[in-house]
Amino acid sequence: MQGKYEELYRSLFEIVSFFLSPKQDKRLLQGAGVTLDTALFPLLMQIAHRGAVGIGELASQVGRDHSTVSRQVDKLVALELVTPTNKPSDKRVRRIGLTSAGKAISDRVAATRRAKMRQALQGWNERQLADLLDSLHHLAETTREVANSIERPTNRGTYA
Repeated sequence: MQGKYEELYRSLFEIVSFFLSPKQDKRLLQGAGVTLDTALFPLLMQIAHRGAVGIGELASQVGRDHSTVSRQVDKLVALELVTPTNKPSDKRVRRIGLTSAGKAISDRVAATRRAKMRQALQGWNERQLADLLDSLHHLAETTREVANSIERPTNRGTYA
């Protein structure tokens, strides 16, 4: 059974590596007719996918440090693709949301991504697509449950 889990991990690793590749991001942006620094692209897509988010949470989602993400968000603000707002309950917390221009880019990228997925899966029949979708939903749900059940250490004495 261990071999199946290792094979599953290798396949998932290949898929995740493909989707997180700056080279693929560049191709996706080109296909959508969008000019954007590929370092900013994952941030914009996280905000588009998850909605308004704080800098710390965004940094965690993309695996970068807070100060780097803060500088990159400032570039997205300057490009008028995102807009900062303060959290009503705590004015010190800055949340970042898409502007209409950011939403337009997100929509163009999403359309390009759908077209590329249709192309990649064109030989699949409806049953295969439905089975893949069911399995991916189930995998996402169970991995989210595992991630949520892992006790995270506290960062006492550090500032986030």
